[in-house]
Amino acid sequence: MLNDTSLVRMVIDMLVKRYSWTYDDALRNFYNSNVCKGLSDKQTGMFTFAPKEIIYLLDKEMGLSS
Repeated sequence: MLNDTSLVRMVIDMLVKRYSWTYDDALRNFYNSNVCKGLSDKQTGMFTFAPKEIIYLLDKEMGLSS
């Protein structure tokens, strides 16, 4: 995920705004998720996803989607 730092920053920033989480909470929730693991795996192709797509997947994983 070293080359995806700007994508991760955008996702974290969006999570902070969307859920009023602290930056630390957003980092912890994201980095402990299966979505983050998938993003780190180049075979999934998730590194090409838009930040909103990643947040959608994280929402589903965490049961936050409406």
